[in-house]
Amino acid sequence: MKRFPAICATALLALVFTAHSVSGQVELPRKSPRASVAYTVGLTDITIRYSSPAVSGRAIWGALVPYNQLWRAGANEATTIEFSTDVKIEGRLLPKGKYTFFLIPQEGETWTAVFNRSTEQWGAYSYDESQDALRTPVRVSTSDYSEERLSYHLSDAGLGKGYIRLWWEKRQVFVHIEADVIRQVLDNMELNISTAAEDRKWELYTQAADFLINSGDANYLDQALQYANRSTSLLNHSWNWWVKAQVLAKKGEYRQAVSSANKSIDAGKNNTADSFFANAKGQIEQAISEWKAKI
Repeated sequence: MKRFPAICATALLALVFTAHSVSGQVELPRKSPRASVAYTVGLTDITIRYSSPAVSGRAIWGALVPYNQLWRAGANEATTIEFSTDVKIEGRLLPKGKYTFFLIPQEGETWTAVFNRSTEQWGAYSYDESQDALRTPVRVSTSDYSEERLSYHLSDAGLGKGYIRLWWEKRQVFVHIEADVIRQVLDNMELNISTAAEDRKWELYTQAADFLINSGDANYLDQALQYANRSTSLLNHSWNWWVKAQVLAKKGEYRQAVSSANKSIDAGKNNTADSFFANAKGQIEQAISEWKAKI
């Protein structure tokens, strides 16, 4: 039997190894692991995907991450942020969709945030400014505590309001978000009312009015009263009369508010199956007493 020369065997092994290397790569742990965070602000779903580098004893700001240069706001693939509805970023409109998120760090307390429409990027190497959807100044603060790995955090800050926070080393970057959640709710409510059975419409009108008076936005009180009036015209119930009374009180019309609250009590007393009135009776009576004092 013939034997392969040693050099041929070595060449064969090299060929096999090379072929394996070409056909696929072994996945190794990343120095900057993939990470994501998701949160719902009002009715807007927000998702951030990024890679999380570590400080590892390095100087970060003005060194590893230079000032006045576009930065991927993470590592490896560029960071992406996706919004399920239109939003305002620092008061400026950004249509719903997915964006690459960049930052331009500066030495002061204000950096520049960039939302770019091209979402398949590695770092900032193929960045095209013509694809920017929005550029805006954002606030930066310095923390006493150093965060070893870059992290993103999402939170709400009131109805339809929230913020994105990036924290790495001792720097925290805040990007404020706002969505017109009241308009979104009303659009959904109108759609539901238009398709609802007639015997349920009074309830949906009451829900809409109740939402508006608890939104904290006085600009919607007239619309809340319209919904309450539609509801009471469809059904005599303690809940819708009580909601109408609260709208009138918020408008400063206390005499009419007392009248509506009394109708709520009458409707509740005449309906033994009215569980709402059984729970709210004390609250309604207390409100009547307080409103009478303001007439």
